[in-house]
Amino acid sequence: MYVNRRFYDKYVSTRDVELLHEYSLRVLKEVGVSFDCPEALEIFKKHGATVEGSIVKIDEDLLNQALETAPKTFTITTSAGETKIGERYKPKTVGCYGPPKFLFEDDEYRVAKKDDMVKFLKLMDTSDVTDFVNNSAYDTPDLDKTKEDFYLPQVAMCLKYSQKPTYGNVANSMNVRGKSLKQEAKDIAKLYKEFYDIWDRPVLLTNTCALSPLGYSYEVLDNIMGLVEEGQPVTIITCSMTNLTAPAALLGSVIQNNATILAGIVLTQLINPGNPVIYGTVSTATDMRNVACSIGAPEAQLIQMASLALGRYYQLPVRTGIAGTDSLKPDYQAGVESFMILMTTYLGKSDFVLNHAGILQAYALGSYEKFVLDEEVNRILLRLNRGIDISDVKAEKVFDAIKKAGPLGNYLSGRTPKEYRQEHWLTKLFNRQAGNPQPIFDEIGDLRERASKEVEERVAGYTLPDLTKTQKDILNRYLPEDEKF
Repeated sequence: MYVNRRFYDKYVSTRDVELLHEYSLRVLKEVGVSFDCPEALEIFKKHGATVEGSIVKIDEDLLNQALETAPKTFTITTSAGETKIGERYKPKTVGCYGPPKFLFEDDEYRVAKKDDMVKFLKLMDTSDVTDFVNNSAYDTPDLDKTKEDFYLPQVAMCLKYSQKPTYGNVANSMNVRGKSLKQEAKDIAKLYKEFYDIWDRPVLLTNTCALSPLGYSYEVLDNIMGLVEEGQPVTIITCSMTNLTAPAALLGSVIQNNATILAGIVLTQLINPGNPVIYGTVSTATDMRNVACSIGAPEAQLIQMASLALGRYYQLPVRTGIAGTDSLKPDYQAGVESFMILMTTYLGKSDFVLNHAGILQAYALGSYEKFVLDEEVNRILLRLNRGIDISDVKAEKVFDAIKKAGPLGNYLSGRTPKEYRQEHWLTKLFNRQAGNPQPIFDEIGDLRERASKEVEERVAGYTLPDLTKTQKDILNRYLPEDEKF
């Protein structure tokens, strides 16, 4: 079992959470949330919510009814096995998510293409700290966009390149034409069910983002309704910005985000009671000097820690934390900010994290080098979470060792003790060599050089999953022409 450090307790008290909840209820009941979808409005109206135009107002009874049916934990099942999500399990992770441009190893910024996205899939598939895969870039310029649906071909790529479960995104009106987005979401769910030959359980997890302040777009709602009708879990998140799409005060951001997320969760439970759903936020600060989203700001961690406490209050699986940075390159700033925000995931203990590795410039850039460097940050935080193994039995054993070594003795004798191997994390990429610095640097090179070498070795060693003929035939119905088996 993953050790839950509940680090958020250092930020907000039980009384704080109750106050946040109280004012969130007032927002839901007195202000309401906009749902730009007639079908969703009818669902709310049918279940007793107050509907005024596109504004839905939800009382405490309806909220509690939904929270009672939302599960505390759930499982994604694929042909490779089960992935469990919830408070008692290790946080689940997925990597770089959808930036239009990448920082490449030649230090140039370029628009990502399909093969660049595939390279990220290979890194995610070979990562020991990545549980899900996803499309690291969407709607790349080299895709065949004459098709009515060029979104499903991108989805199919995840199934071709990895047996890990998929964390999906919502289809939109730019990459799907000729049918509703709700139908597209249902078709995606059916593709995964057919591919895995699993028809009665969750087979994928999808990210859905509200439109701050206090709203949901028709595109997101169509996707939510289609997926939930197919029994597939969704993550409901906000990504508001202080003093722009949320109040300037962090307290206001947390309250508004909470009301928005809860309204979306209520909808999922009215459609399909018991359908798995994740409570999530990556809301952050705005730098008003240039009106920019600042995902590496300390306020982002504060907002997300408070939201994590609220998710635990509602006993829901929670998504917070990212390896988030506003830096343009994988430099000192990127490391500091990514570590700080990822603390929410591993020490605060959320249950799911998107962009746990590989993101730069507030989601606008992807970087292979940063992906493997962020993997090290994830490993460090996993080690920190384990803490020190303290017990009476172990204390007696180490006392005997101290007594044997005595004053001015040492502990070097024979083979390396298993306690050392069990309790020490040894980095793959960071320097720990001591001595004359110049020869060491000449030997190991710059950190980015080492990261780039790790990327190329991983990609070179990658092998495609061993799929059945039936699975290949299924994917060939959707894959881009040059990706077909």
